[in-house]
Amino acid sequence: MIRKLLASLWTAAALTALTAGQARAEDIDLFVGYNPSAAQAPNVLFVLDNTANWNQPFTAEMTALASAFESLKANKFKVGLMMFTETGQGNSNSDGGYVRAAVRTLDDGTKIKYGALIRSLDKLGDKSNGGKAGKTMAEVYRYLASGTPIAGNSKNKADYSGNVSGTQASKDIYALTRNALSGFSATTYVGPSTENCTGTYVIYISNGAAQDNTSDSQISNAALRAAGGDATQIALSPSGSQDNTADEWSRFLQTSMGVKVYTIEAAKATGGQGPGWSALLKSMATQSKGEYYDISAQPDLGSALGAALDDIFSKIQSVNSVFSSVSLPVSVNTQGTYLNQVFVGMFRPDQDAFPRWNGNLKQYKLGLDSTNQLILQDSVGNNAVNNQTGFVAPCARSFWTPAPSDTDVYWSFRPSGDCLGKEAADSPDGNVVEKGAQGYMLRRLAVANRNMKTCAPGGCTALTAFADGNSAITKAALGVTADTDRTALINWARGLDNKGDERLDAQGNPVTSTSMRPSVHGDVVHSRPVAINYGTDASPQVVVFYGGNDGVLRAVNGNRSAAIGSAAAGDELWSFMPPEFYGSLKRLYDDTTRINFPGLPVTAGAVAPKPYGMDGPVSAYRKDSTAWLYASMRRGGRLIYAFDVSSASAPTLKWRKGCPNQGDDTGCDTGFEGLGQTWSAPKVMRASGYGGGNSPLLIFGGGYDKCEDVDTNSASQACGSGAKGSGIYVLDADTGARLQMFATARPVVGEVTVVTDSLGVARIAYAADLGGNVYRIALDSGAPSAWTMTQVASLGCDTVTTCTPNRKFMFAPDVVEDNGSFVILLGSGDREKPLRYYNVALGVTNRFYMLVDKPTDSTWLSSETSRCGTGNGLLCQASLQPITDTSTPSSSDLATKKGWYLALAAGEQVVTSSVTAYGITTFNTHTPTNPNTQSCRADLGTARVYNVSYVNAAPQGTGGRFQNVVGGGLAPSPVVGRVQLDDGSMRDVVIGANPDSFLSPKGTAPKAAFKQPKGRVYWFIQK
Repeated sequence: MIRKLLASLWTAAALTALTAGQARAEDIDLFVGYNPSAAQAPNVLFVLDNTANWNQPFTAEMTALASAFESLKANKFKVGLMMFTETGQGNSNSDGGYVRAAVRTLDDGTKIKYGALIRSLDKLGDKSNGGKAGKTMAEVYRYLASGTPIAGNSKNKADYSGNVSGTQASKDIYALTRNALSGFSATTYVGPSTENCTGTYVIYISNGAAQDNTSDSQISNAALRAAGGDATQIALSPSGSQDNTADEWSRFLQTSMGVKVYTIEAAKATGGQGPGWSALLKSMATQSKGEYYDISAQPDLGSALGAALDDIFSKIQSVNSVFSSVSLPVSVNTQGTYLNQVFVGMFRPDQDAFPRWNGNLKQYKLGLDSTNQLILQDSVGNNAVNNQTGFVAPCARSFWTPAPSDTDVYWSFRPSGDCLGKEAADSPDGNVVEKGAQGYMLRRLAVANRNMKTCAPGGCTALTAFADGNSAITKAALGVTADTDRTALINWARGLDNKGDERLDAQGNPVTSTSMRPSVHGDVVHSRPVAINYGTDASPQVVVFYGGNDGVLRAVNGNRSAAIGSAAAGDELWSFMPPEFYGSLKRLYDDTTRINFPGLPVTAGAVAPKPYGMDGPVSAYRKDSTAWLYASMRRGGRLIYAFDVSSASAPTLKWRKGCPNQGDDTGCDTGFEGLGQTWSAPKVMRASGYGGGNSPLLIFGGGYDKCEDVDTNSASQACGSGAKGSGIYVLDADTGARLQMFATARPVVGEVTVVTDSLGVARIAYAADLGGNVYRIALDSGAPSAWTMTQVASLGCDTVTTCTPNRKFMFAPDVVEDNGSFVILLGSGDREKPLRYYNVALGVTNRFYMLVDKPTDSTWLSSETSRCGTGNGLLCQASLQPITDTSTPSSSDLATKKGWYLALAAGEQVVTSSVTAYGITTFNTHTPTNPNTQSCRADLGTARVYNVSYVNAAPQGTGGRFQNVVGGGLAPSPVVGRVQLDDGSMRDVVIGANPDSFLSPKGTAPKAAFKQPKGRVYWFIQK
């Protein structure tokens, strides 16, 4: 269904223009882009070390390998076996590798035959007289490329057509179709198919050093150069096996054919050639984007090999998923440091564009791998990231997920996931969004015991129970007419599995029950989790707050394992359903009206926009025993909710401000009629001119107007002068009273960046709008009503004017204070339009900017009229040094300018905020790809991570300014801080700067002093 639906989607998109009545632009459009035909089963070629080194591990290895073959699901993989050659007794005298069993689809019969072949091997009779790893990897390439054998023909045990020699198990293999060779002395391989989205993998099982001699290395190097490969030697440390070409061939296999090499070291020597050989195995994996496994120290080698193979096969068949954002809980002792807990909000779109999406909140931690590199780890310390997809590894187990059990078959009605043998289980949860974690904990809860709150639609002044007994939740508000339907819908929203459309019994019949439904945790798309530690660093009591598009704002016990009162780690303490979402509950319950993604080919009236709930950013304030929470709604509404969460499990409502209706201003609070959809995180601050610097304030952008969704007739927006969200609001954080509103030219959807002094008192703030303008607010000693705002820059167009389409700033400026100046860093792009379908937005020439502002210099801006035009006392494009190629501007180039801009590629958009730490600025971009009917996956486009000097955009340690990120997609904004690892060491880390994955941390060199970057914090701790 999904392939037909989305293929039609793109056909329609190519033929018709977007109209306002059909669809609106949203970033989620990317995740339901064209999905091509299913990929063929992947090719997996084993290279088995059958030298004398296999004598000791022989029995354990062969048992594990045979079992692995026999237990694979039928028709899911194509598998083959290569071994080191034998010479003499009718064999040619060429050394290297030969194909013992060709790569074939392992159906129910073939996998048994392959298992029998492995079991039939004899450690003496099938032993090679000398392994040659480099020449064998050359043979791997020749076979995969259907080339000429180097040493693999004229071998008695090779898989060639007509071979009737050897054991019965061998004959059974040779009798199969598609032999590796057409005859004993054939000069061309019959390689496996690599067409139609077939991935190819090599699993090299090592039992010790298999070094090539000088002559063999010369042959291998010559073959590599002849194939067009790079024979430049890869440096290794220690360098004992550096001359071996196995890793150079692995590099070439990856660059020429996309082959990934997994290496398994079953027998590891600590002396002699051992360390150098281990370095080579690691390099083979690294160069080919595979993975290295050291199982040599495991007491049960067979079990360890079986586990490694299960993990590899799980990763090979793994597919990418999507996630939203990453958060860390702040330390209560040291500002700018974090507890070692990484919270990831997740979502998975419905494949048929229906609105009920699965979601979850999962927790991981940071740790060090065997090479002392920072990685994201699961609850048992394994690498949590699959480097093939950039998402969570298929057999990773997040915190709160139970230990694996043979009796765990909760998902038997809908098996999923790529962790072999655990498709029906909650554990390990791996890369399946809905499995394990908070969703699992919530499903354990009795529906009647869920502490779910709401407030009255007509006058939201206090929290009440979201339950059938609350008469304020009317049938009209829910969109139903019968009392029974009202009761059913309320209970369903509380989690009751009463619809009968999610679980099936053994006969395929719908099942209802009195327990929680599988989809009880909705999608977490844009809401970034905020964690507050109510305890100490030594004894944390972490509570995580976040919203979802099942309408619910949640408070969850975020501890790894410790309870908070009667709530176990991972349990929901309370949740809140805003009355503005009541009208969307029936659509989720029915799950029949599709989301109107661009060009969706269904009849008029059968589609509607995706329903959003508490989907906006969340922020918090903490002082002593007082804690306040602020929740916004993004596309879910035009309101901000404030809660007193001083008691983590017993919240009270402080206030609600804004407008209850998206289509009109009826019911708006006075002074908030101009508020748009609440996209901007309410930032808590203190200012010397208010309450003596002790009374907390909120500052935030005015939000988003749907007029920005337009993408037609050369316009990327249809907003007039009265667009909602065109302003910056300042509120009393305690009462919600509006103290100031600064009008802007266009909506402000990003956060406002506040710069504070050493005591945490606000001095100045910066913001940017969707017209490409940048503003400065002077937060001086006067009252908020006396504060002033200055436009610092006009960058939406190439000159200081209005243009269509224009550059948009959707994220907060990153601000670095530098010797009395303020360096402002931000990039342009329209994240809400991530597809080629939005050709107007993608025609904009986007850039990343560095601006220098000197508020104390009264002529700093006014002097720019000579470059920007009469009357334009602000920074413009002409004020900045253009960087349009890979060169770095000189100091003299920059001396005459007030910043720089970095040109991006055609169609490339900045889709995150930036963050600067230790002089390195990190941000992410996205470039959509053209829909391709021959593509092997739903293409999430090209994602890039930039790591550059904030001074001059010089590349920082990557060889270039950017690297492509595995998996593609839209990145969450980067997170930076100092984290105390479980071993007690402190590590400075950026999550979102690593090309391996948006989830993978990137460490920086330890520094004595760490200063949290300005404005990138979503909570305020006052001491």
